[in-house]
Amino acid sequence: MSGSNNWPILREYDEDHLIRIALPLGGIGTGTVSLGGRGDLRDWEIVNRPAKGFVPRQRLGAAPFFALRAHAAGGVPVTRLLEGPLDVSEYEGQSGSPAPNHGLPRFAQCSFAAAYPLGQVMLSDPDVPLKVRLEAFNPLIPGAADDSGIPVAVMRYVLINRTAKPVQASVCGSLLNFIGNDGKEGASADNVNSFREGSGFCGLFMKSRGVEREAAQWGTMALATTSRRGV
Repeated sequence: MSGSNNWPILREYDEDHLIRIALPLGGIGTGTVSLGGRGDLRDWEIVNRPAKGFVPRQRLGAAPFFALRAHAAGGVPVTRLLEGPLDVSEYEGQSGSPAPNHGLPRFAQCSFAAAYPLGQVMLSDPDVPLKVRLEAFNPLIPGAADDSGIPVAVMRYVLINRTAKPVQASVCGSLLNFIGNDGKEGASADNVNSFREGSGFCGLFMKSRGVEREAAQWGTMALATTSRRGV
C-alpha cells in the first residue's frame, strides 16, 4: 500500500525502519506532538518546555490513541488500534513492554512516507477488511506566519475497502486531559472535559479548574473533528 498520489513523498520507510521516526506536528512556536513511524503519538511537547519521551498516561497505563472498528457484510466485526506492530526492541522492558498501549490489538503491516510537514502511515492487516492511510500534517504555510502558528495537529484517517462487500466502520480517539503535567513537574488538579460544537466542527474541550493560570503547565486542549454525523 502506497501513500496518497496527491501528497509529495521525499522518503519512504518500510516496517523494519520505523522505530526512530518522530515527525513533529504543531504550529510554529506552539509546541508539538510527534507522529511515530507506526502511527503512535509521542513526545508531547505542548506544555511550554521540552519533553522528549513524554507520553501522557492514565493510572492503568493507557495513552492517547485512535482505533478502528470495521464490520464487513456477513462477517465478524474487528477492532484494531490504528498503529502498526511494535519493534522487537519494544518488548524488552524489565517488567514487560514499556511501549504505550502495547496490549491493544494492532495492524499487522505498516509503512511510513514523509515530506515534512506531511506524514503518512499506511496500515493493513489480513484480518481487517479495510486498509487505512493516516494523513497527518502541520498548518505550515510559507510566508504566512499567523496561519503557520495555529496550535493544531491535523490527522485524517482514510479508509479503503479492500473487499467486494460493504463495510461499516467507525474511528474513535482517546486523549487524556493532562493539563498541569509536563512529564517532569506539576500535576493535574480538578480537570474538566466538555462537549462543544462550532461552525464546521465539534469535539471535546479540556480545561483545568485547579491548575494555577500562572503555572507553565496551565492551558487548554481540544480533541475535535470536522465530522458532524455520527459523532
